[in-house]
Amino acid sequence: MQPYLILFLGAPGAGKGTQSSLLAEKLQFPRIETSKLLEERFKKAQPGEQIEIDGTKYLLEEQKERWRTGLLVEVPVVVRVVGEHLQKLYREGESVVLDGFPRTNEQMKRLLPTVLEAFGKKRILVLYIDIEEETAVFRNSHRRICELMRHPILYLPETKGLSLCPFDGSKLATRELDEPEVIKKRLRVFHEETLPLLDYFKDQGIAVYTIGGEGSVADVFESITEAITQAMQT
Repeated sequence: MQPYLILFLGAPGAGKGTQSSLLAEKLQFPRIETSKLLEERFKKAQPGEQIEIDGTKYLLEEQKERWRTGLLVEVPVVVRVVGEHLQKLYREGESVVLDGFPRTNEQMKRLLPTVLEAFGKKRILVLYIDIEEETAVFRNSHRRICELMRHPILYLPETKGLSLCPFDGSKLATRELDEPEVIKKRLRVFHEETLPLLDYFKDQGIAVYTIGGEGSVADVFESITEAITQAMQT
């Protein structure tokens, strides 16, 4: 089978991480989680470390602060971090599930020539998980992750009283990114800078599949599976 690139888009709290993980596991595709890649890169950064892109130097401490407060990391930096990992997987002949990237038209325009050459227009599939803003705020403000392995713990009646991760026993914590004021900023950025990508993809002739994200994890995943199965058969 020719390799595919599957992109997940959606507001913060839409379930991109959960659904892309499930799909990657089902299809046995590697998964690139943009926020995790950036988080790992920033953790490894030395004080004062810079990276140079097209003659411009970027201070990683400044980029980390943008990411931490809900702003988008500058385009050349995030494209460099994600692009290097994507190219590595493509060279190995892998299909890829990409979560949380691109976030803007500018990011995609920078990446588009590379992915078109690698995968071809017909093998780039975009899944947009659509949820209401109220749902996004609720899910993010109640979301927790474990301190050790960063497992996300969904807010359910069965889990809301947990204080320790059921997978590794470490403490559960709320990310700074999920504080109410940061969530509102992230949603504003999503509507202004990410949502227009849907029209951009359609203009480029790239298939976009809109999935209702208000249901249970299982119901949403069933809709995603149906859409992907249909896309790969056409």
